[in-house]
Amino acid sequence: MSETVDVLVLGTGAAGLTAALAAAASGMSVRVLEKSDRVGGTTAISGGMVWIPNHKIEFDGPALNREDALTYMHSLSLGYMDDGLVEAFVDAGPEVIDFVEEHTDLRFYVAEGFPDYNPEHPGGRPGGGRSLNTEPFPFDSLGEWSERVLAFPAGPVAVGFDAETQVKLGQRPSVLGPEHDHRVMGAGLVGGLLKGLLDLGVEPELNSRARSVVLVDGRVAGVTVTDPAGDEVEVLARRGVIIATGGFDWDKDLVRAFLRGPVVGSVAPPLNEGDGLKMSMQAGAQLATMQDAWWTAVVSMPDDEFLGRERFRSVRQERTRPGCIMVNAAGRRFVNEATDYHSLVGAFHHLDPNTFRYPNLTAWMVFDARHFRAYGFMGELIENDPTWFVSSPTPEGLGAALGVPAGVLAATIDRWNEQVDAGRDTDFLRGDSAYDTWWGDASRTGIEQTLGRIDEAPFYAVPVGPGLLGTKGGPRIDPHGRVIGLDGTPVPGLFAAGNAAGSPSGIAYAGAGATIGPAMVFGYRAAMALSEQPPAG
Repeated sequence: MSETVDVLVLGTGAAGLTAALAAAASGMSVRVLEKSDRVGGTTAISGGMVWIPNHKIEFDGPALNREDALTYMHSLSLGYMDDGLVEAFVDAGPEVIDFVEEHTDLRFYVAEGFPDYNPEHPGGRPGGGRSLNTEPFPFDSLGEWSERVLAFPAGPVAVGFDAETQVKLGQRPSVLGPEHDHRVMGAGLVGGLLKGLLDLGVEPELNSRARSVVLVDGRVAGVTVTDPAGDEVEVLARRGVIIATGGFDWDKDLVRAFLRGPVVGSVAPPLNEGDGLKMSMQAGAQLATMQDAWWTAVVSMPDDEFLGRERFRSVRQERTRPGCIMVNAAGRRFVNEATDYHSLVGAFHHLDPNTFRYPNLTAWMVFDARHFRAYGFMGELIENDPTWFVSSPTPEGLGAALGVPAGVLAATIDRWNEQVDAGRDTDFLRGDSAYDTWWGDASRTGIEQTLGRIDEAPFYAVPVGPGLLGTKGGPRIDPHGRVIGLDGTPVPGLFAAGNAAGSPSGIAYAGAGATIGPAMVFGYRAAMALSEQPPAG
C-alpha cells in the first residue's frame, strides 16, 4: 500500500463511487479504500432513489426549473442551510446525471408521481418529478464483483425492500428472465457505479480501514490504514483525500454527544462508526449539522441481525395504512402517523418541560385484525400472530397489557374511529398532505387510503421508536466539497461528501433520494475540484 496516487477515496457508497469515477474519468490516478469486505455501504441496502430537483429527464408532469427548486429548499431551511451549498447542489445535479450516464451503463428515469416530502411548501411538487430511479442493472456484468456488493441476509420477514414497497418506489422490473441477475434500488445504483469504475481500471481495496490523516506542513497528504493483513500503513495522495465513509450512527459516544435526542437504533449497516468524522476533526475541521440525522421510526424483531449486530427496520407502510395508529405511554396519539418518516421523529423527541421526560419515547403501533389480515407486517402477509406482538381481544385489554392508564387506549381508538367516520383527522391532519396517502392502500381512493377504523378483534401493538437511516453531520464543506478548517479556510488536501460531510440539506429531508442526490453531487464536485488543482510537491 505504499504507492502514491493523485486521489484517495475513502468509502464505496454513492458518494465515494461517484467521486472515484469522476476522478478516474478526469485522468487522475485513484485508489479507493473500503473498510468492509463488501462495497456499497448504506447506499447498497437503500431504496437507491436520487433526488435531483432540477434534472432534465423527460417525464409526465410540469417541467422542473431552478427557481422552484431553490424556493422549495429555502422554505425548509429554518436558517440551517448554507445557500452556497444549496445552489451548488441544484445547479450541478443535471451535470452529474449526464456524467454518470456517459461513463456507466446506468440509466435514470423519474419515479412517476412520487411527491416531495413537504409537497405543499412553496416550490414543492405534490405530483412528484424530482426523485429518480435507475433501470435494473445486470450484475452478471460485474463478474466476481457481483458477490462483493453489500446485501441484507435472508430473515424472518422481507429481505430488504418487499415487492410492494418496490412498486411504491416506482421500480421497474427487469425485461429479461429470472435467469439474469438484474438488481434494482440501491444495489443496482452501486452495481452500475462500480462497473463504470472497474471499466476505468480502478478496483476498490476491501478490508482496508482508514484510521487517521497524514498531515505534512498542514496539508492532508494521505491516511494511515489498517490493511487486510492487519498492518498499519500509510497511503499517500498527491492531490487530495475524499472522505466518503458514511455517518457516525453506530458509535454510541458520538451519537450521545451530538444528536438532538434519544435513538433506538440505525437502519444503516453497522459500518458507520464515524471514521470520517474523527479524521476530519483530527485535521481541524469545522463541523456542521451535527445535531440532526436522516430520521425514521424503527422496529426491531427477535433474532433479526445484520453483520452480527441487532437489525432495525424503518416503518413506512404499516403506520400509514388504514386501521393503524401510534400511541405513546399514556395511550394517546401524538403525531400524524402518515407524515414523512424524517419529520415524524420530531414528535418522539418532544421534551415535556414539566416532567423533564420524553412523553412519546415509549410508543406502539396499534392496529386491528382487519389491518393485519390485509397488510401483514413489514411487507409480508403472515399466517400466525408473531409471538412478540402484544395482543388482546379488546382495546381495554390491550391497554392493560401495555400498562397505559385504564380506559385511555380504548378512548383513543373510539376517537380515531369517530374521525374516520367523519372523513377527517382533525387532531393531527393525517391525510391532508399529498405525501400522507402515498404509502397508503392503493386499492382505495383519496383520504381513505390512510384513514380506516380500528374495530375488529383481536387488537395488536408493536413497539416503535426513533431511529436513523444515517447521520447527516460532519465537517463543514464548501461548494467544491473542500473541508473548511477552524480558521474558515479550506483544509489543504481534504474533501468530504455524503453522510461523512455536513449536509447541504440542513435539518430538512426534501424528498425521496435527498440523501443520495447530494452525496453524488458533492462527490463529483470534489473530484472535479481536485482535477483542476496541481498535485502537491
